[in-house]
Amino acid sequence: MGSPSSSTRTEADKEEKLDYPELVKRLAELGLDLTITRSDYSRAGSTIKMLIKALLDRLESLGTTGRAAGLELTDEEIEYIIYRLRTIYGDPRAATIVSKLHDLLRARREKRL
Repeated sequence: MGSPSSSTRTEADKEEKLDYPELVKRLAELGLDLTITRSDYSRAGSTIKMLIKALLDRLESLGTTGRAAGLELTDEEIEYIIYRLRTIYGDPRAATIVSKLHDLLRARREKRL
């Protein structure tokens, strides 16, 4: 059979990514103090929106509550997130997050020395 109709794809896409109000609600529920404007989020590509949803789903499935600082990521996981965010050219928010993650990795490695 052919590919799904556009209405079917739209419904599937909605299940895979969050709309803006749902994003804000879930971030608040997790205690993540992030300022993401509606226009920033609307400019994000669908794969980035799916990534955000998958990360929030995973975080919630782990039963993590409270501040994001309680989320323990390995250095390799942080490096992978940096790698993926670097593929988003021209997005100032991605560049800011990459910079913060680099600082986090540097601080972790200095603590170990």
